[in-house]
Amino acid sequence: MVIIGSGMSGTSIAWHLLMDSKNSTKTPPRIAMVEARQACSGATGRNGGHIRPSSYEEYVDAKKVTTQEQAAKITKFRADHVDALLYAAGRLPTEQERKAASVRAVDSLDVYFEEEPWAEAVRQWETLRKEVPEVGNEWNVLQRDEARRISLMPDAVGALTGTAKVAGAIWGYRFVTNSLKMLLDTYPESLSLDTHTTATTVTAASKKSGHNFEVETDRGTILANHVVYATNSWSPHFVPILGNALSGGLLSMSAQLGGAGPGQWPAYHNNVSLPGGRAWSLFLRDGLDYIVQEPENNEYMYGGGAGVSFPGQGSENQYDDSRLPPPVVAAYLNGALPTYFGYQNWGPERTDFPADLHPDAIWAGRTKRVWTGIEGFTTDAFPLVGPLSEQFTNRKVQNPAAGSEWVSAGFNGEGMDYAWLSGKGLSEMIRNHMANNATNEEALFEWFPKAFLPTEARLRKQNGTAAMGRREVGRNSRRGLGEL
Repeated sequence: MVIIGSGMSGTSIAWHLLMDSKNSTKTPPRIAMVEARQACSGATGRNGGHIRPSSYEEYVDAKKVTTQEQAAKITKFRADHVDALLYAAGRLPTEQERKAASVRAVDSLDVYFEEEPWAEAVRQWETLRKEVPEVGNEWNVLQRDEARRISLMPDAVGALTGTAKVAGAIWGYRFVTNSLKMLLDTYPESLSLDTHTTATTVTAASKKSGHNFEVETDRGTILANHVVYATNSWSPHFVPILGNALSGGLLSMSAQLGGAGPGQWPAYHNNVSLPGGRAWSLFLRDGLDYIVQEPENNEYMYGGGAGVSFPGQGSENQYDDSRLPPPVVAAYLNGALPTYFGYQNWGPERTDFPADLHPDAIWAGRTKRVWTGIEGFTTDAFPLVGPLSEQFTNRKVQNPAAGSEWVSAGFNGEGMDYAWLSGKGLSEMIRNHMANNATNEEALFEWFPKAFLPTEARLRKQNGTAAMGRREVGRNSRRGLGEL
């Protein structure tokens, strides 16, 4: 099997195929993971680390494009990522690795600054609480005065708070790289990871090869029965029809020191709100900004830029994540936080810069670094997770019973509450395919949303550009680079 991509999705697929084999008498599958750059160098390694869906809005939006039953399943699926990633991080072998992954439950605040969107959010919450109470009851409404007191944002008109059951944060790069190290150490005969190895083409293998596919790389050819595309917005390079539903967009992130003013946050939900224990989504007219507070130095991972244009979208430049944000975007990220919190709440600038500053790594100012990354957007705002039939790939499979092509991509800026369990779901599909086990497949779809499957209806239907898909259906483009 070849997995193309070494981010959260590809790692989850390998993790569950290998780790779950411990409970089986079957030999673990042989997996070759290839990555064009260094491990976890794409969206997972560049995002802000939110594991915190805004369940109320996303449920109502999902009902616009799928059934109520599927919308409820998707809402639960996303909320379940907090516990799933906490559990996975707990299986890393050393305390140092578990601490580095920084998977944690957080206080969660969705703060609104305009009356009409706030009133709509409250209506959405009421719908969620009525129709999916097990998730809706994890959210609470704070009206104007209380929202301002808790958030320390003087212009807030209201806020929705999520409990620790539906809100978490993660250092994606550290979690994935430590997970890959554990898998390579534990399964040296089953898993290989080839970085700086670019997969260029996938073709049907000849009958005499004994395999279904040839994966051509710049270091040679790999024969495989299964090929998995865990490359997010790059997936249409290998399966062009995916481009009808999936594309990419370039957005920006920053790492900043907060002001010296806030100290310990006002608590709610009986949480202690210690440093590193809070995350915000900031809803504006034209989009959404987002903040995650890091526990190591109380730093902010801050992304967004509502309504600020990013040159190059709609061209090949939207796939160049080596570009720094343009000045107008960098200026927005550099200056917005004191405005959100208010200068009195923000306080004086912090001066406790890390002692190990390296001039080539971070700047010795309040903003330590700004960077870009590529999100994968789909036209209907749902990921593409599942098997790719020959009608989509145009590759004749010599032995369909032995293997297939698969995709796990298009997380719409919400990868940290989509990708891990999407990888688990895809791993079960692959295992069921290997075992030809329809019973297990039925059990899979008890928890995994069928709305994610790459069906003909989704891939043949061209309902507008995929590059900024969720703005048409809901809130997708507003997430910015938060959870790539």
